[in-house]
Amino acid sequence: MFNVISQIRSRRANLKSDYRGISAVEFALILPVLIALYLGGVELTLAMTLDRKVTGATAALGDLTARASHLDNDDLADIFEATRMVMQPNDISLASMQITSVSYDSSEHSINGNNVEVNVDWSDTCGSEISSLTDDTEIEVPKDLIPDGGTLIVAKISFPYNSPVGFFFSSTRHLTDTFYLRPRRVDSITRDETTGTLTCGYVPPTTP
Repeated sequence: MFNVISQIRSRRANLKSDYRGISAVEFALILPVLIALYLGGVELTLAMTLDRKVTGATAALGDLTARASHLDNDDLADIFEATRMVMQPNDISLASMQITSVSYDSSEHSINGNNVEVNVDWSDTCGSEISSLTDDTEIEVPKDLIPDGGTLIVAKISFPYNSPVGFFFSSTRHLTDTFYLRPRRVDSITRDETTGTLTCGYVPPTTP
């Protein structure tokens, strides 16, 4: 009996001082955390890169439009095409764009906090995620961006982000951005909807 107790005590003492395999146990405990951090970092990096692409493309859409004095359908199709090129190497056919010209008259529109009501003069879209605005409807823009009696170009882009990893972002997230710019060369950019053909500038290839 004494020998059995001695052996148990000896084995317990040996067990306390035996560190074999501890690294493997620690690695097994830390591995799920490391995998989560890695996949999360990859997803976040891809999303941030695409978000910057959307921001750059929105700025390009507004800037190209604001430089014009008159736009027909062909002109706007070229602007849409140039804007889509900024999104490469992403699938440019997924981008939805909206370009709108608005005007402000203090005698007809009210101020709501930091925003002011403006009138839609014309609006065009490319893609299915954003609807065009009806002429003469009212929307709100930041009040400090448009002077009384002036006009403003509002550019908006939405792009669906589907993570190739799907660890944190398992569903589609729409990355959107909006830019406001004043016309560069004229007080108000006119829009001719009767000349040319309005397309998105990108025609998806047809399957045989």
